[in-house]
Amino acid sequence: MEYDVIVVGSGSTGGVLAARLSEKESRSVLLIEAGNVYDRQDQMPEALLDPSNMSTSMPGNPSSWSLLGTLIPGVAVPVARGKGMGGSSAINGGYFERAPRSNFDDWVKGGNDEWSYEKVLPYYLRSETDHDFQNDLHGSSGPIHVHRETADRAPEFTGAFTDACTGLGFAEEHDKNGGGQGGVGPVPLNVWNGVRQSTGIAYLLPATGRPNLHIVGNAVARRVLFSGNRCTGVEVDVNGNREVFRGAEVVLSAGALRSPQLLMLSGIGPADHLRGHGIEVLHNLPGVGQNLTDHPELSVKWEFDGKCTQSPGRGVVTSALNWTAENSEHSDDLEVLPFVIASGDMMRVTTMAKNPKQALGALRKTSTKFMVDQARNLKRPFTVIGLQQEDSRGTVTLDSADPTKLPKINYNLLSEESDRRRLREAIRVTAEIYNSAAMRAIGGRMTNLSTDDLATDQGIDEWARRNIFAVGHASCTCRMGSDPDDGAVVDQYGKVHGVEGLRVADTSIFPKIPSRGPNATAVMVGERLVEFFD
Repeated sequence: MEYDVIVVGSGSTGGVLAARLSEKESRSVLLIEAGNVYDRQDQMPEALLDPSNMSTSMPGNPSSWSLLGTLIPGVAVPVARGKGMGGSSAINGGYFERAPRSNFDDWVKGGNDEWSYEKVLPYYLRSETDHDFQNDLHGSSGPIHVHRETADRAPEFTGAFTDACTGLGFAEEHDKNGGGQGGVGPVPLNVWNGVRQSTGIAYLLPATGRPNLHIVGNAVARRVLFSGNRCTGVEVDVNGNREVFRGAEVVLSAGALRSPQLLMLSGIGPADHLRGHGIEVLHNLPGVGQNLTDHPELSVKWEFDGKCTQSPGRGVVTSALNWTAENSEHSDDLEVLPFVIASGDMMRVTTMAKNPKQALGALRKTSTKFMVDQARNLKRPFTVIGLQQEDSRGTVTLDSADPTKLPKINYNLLSEESDRRRLREAIRVTAEIYNSAAMRAIGGRMTNLSTDDLATDQGIDEWARRNIFAVGHASCTCRMGSDPDDGAVVDQYGKVHGVEGLRVADTSIFPKIPSRGPNATAVMVGERLVEFFD
């Protein structure tokens, strides 16, 4: 059978795209997913439903790819990327903030006029039902239910955090999806009735009964197939058996770390790199796998005189502070995001004991210091200091021409002085928050950031390198734009430059990373791209 559209990957964009495309009854859609797929919500493991449970992101878990990424020289860590229906939206913390207007102004400057704030806003609204705000800036009938945690979730800490931030002169931002310009306020969550609203649950489960939508699970894409320069289908291993699926159009939605790998395995990418791995070059596209951008995250461990409870079915974050660094070229480029649950409780570390072989295998090349630091602080919550607009850039490259091998990921974080300078400001602000009268009143204190660490710029930089712990928002590796010579991989409709019948639709096509967690924007991209299909 030949399909009208084949979508590879059921994550935050691919799941949306497949479900929406199949609403047209005359269009046949095939969705290929490397992990497990389900027909009903009650078939899903509890860890995929409970927003307070992020054990699925632990190394060795079957719901995560457990890729390995080098953050800075000498620091290699597991990078959790969702594997299964809903992709990373099924294993994340439920943070569902939109990108601010300024991000889309930058997208348009790169030659992408279909992605202005005015043009994307209707697709944000189309994706959501917001249970806290009813106005023109919020959706009321979309598949993903959005709310903010109520006052009884970590009330002592959240109140003290808010008072500390406003005491430093930051504004309150009651609606972080309202088009504002930063401040401290509640985090929108794609959590409802105790369930994480992944795209698998919100979009795909309601669509599974459609006769024109075929979903194949445990299907790992190997490469895209071509006749001349026209894409004709995908070669896939389904439950270990080689199969070929044919389609008039193929969409790669495998994420910013896997989509560029699939392009390169198919002969599309930097010509010299492909030849170095013995891959015949179909089209020289230098930008594939370049421009890797993420949100570098530093971890401040904290505690207070009260208790952080596990609270199944509740969010793991309540409020965040967003602002623009002093003399920054980027708006909304800093974030302080406290988690109100202990690391060990959130990650359900005891589950690793059930699969020790898989967990240890996934950790084999992980930096020893990283593992020791994480183990020491399992009983404490942590606060993430995030650089939301980094100037440093990394790469995704092939480790082998073997499709079963994972790509090499070099984030190259903190390589630019402008990034280190802005993170110093964020670290100092975080220290001021935890040393404030509001925090002292509840016994709030940091446990791994001292006065000595803060004494000099050099000391802060060294602390940052020691406490960089995660990335999870990989973007821009197949970025959108009009000029392939300037690094663009797809045009603003997601079509891969230089070939026919092939698109990319995931966070890899962002021209610039959003200044908030990318999940809500990835969903919006799926909603928006549907309009560009015949």
